[in-house]
Amino acid sequence: MEAQTATPQTECECGVHPSVFYLLATLLLTSCSTAMLCAAIMTDHWEHVTWERAALAALANTSNTVLQWLLDEKVAKIEEPSHRKNSGTFLVPMNGGIWTMCVSLQEEEVTMLSRVGFPTEPLCTNYLANNEDEEIRADWQHRMQNLSISCALVCLIVLGSAALVGAFGVCKHQISAVLVTGVMYLLAGLFAMFTLMIIHFKRMQRVSTRSSPHGDDTADGVVGPRAPALPLLSAREFTTSWSLELGWGA
Repeated sequence: MEAQTATPQTECECGVHPSVFYLLATLLLTSCSTAMLCAAIMTDHWEHVTWERAALAALANTSNTVLQWLLDEKVAKIEEPSHRKNSGTFLVPMNGGIWTMCVSLQEEEVTMLSRVGFPTEPLCTNYLANNEDEEIRADWQHRMQNLSISCALVCLIVLGSAALVGAFGVCKHQISAVLVTGVMYLLAGLFAMFTLMIIHFKRMQRVSTRSSPHGDDTADGVVGPRAPALPLLSAREFTTSWSLELGWGA
């Protein structure tokens, strides 16, 4: 009877503990969510302001306003005999965020428009700047804009603090610091939700007052003297953009 030598099978003891996968997944998801939320807050594509051409033409005919279309009907200029040749009011597309409202035109387009009186700067309106010539906004718009800025600032501060505390907790294996990080991220998410809801209802308020004669009379979408454009403001369309969607996704 032949002796059979059985070679014992050695089990690999180099397996990774499941908690490591949970930690890596948590770090990955947290980093992605933080990056998306910070990008949404810091970018200025929360809202787009455009002009509906059919409605604008109808309002111009009603108010006896002469429009000159420029850049393949992307920009409209209000012609006024009393104004100089190199001046006037321009109806342009704009994109805005929590902090600023900017003209949605390329540098080449701005250069071309400057030949007919379009101001080359400033192309952005900063809501945080203390400008004496700042347009008069309704009281509810001031409150909502200031509240959204405050919530966004608090969210960024809490996110930065949570990142520092979380990094300390992971490096030093401090469970209490990790728990505090989770609470801080929940708090940052709460303020981010406040910011998103404020911007959402701000847009809904603008849409609901579009056909009202006492609706939104801000100068969003208008460059130059605002008075000639007052009868045409209801032709504006306010739509959300990718920054807001990025914030909801975070």
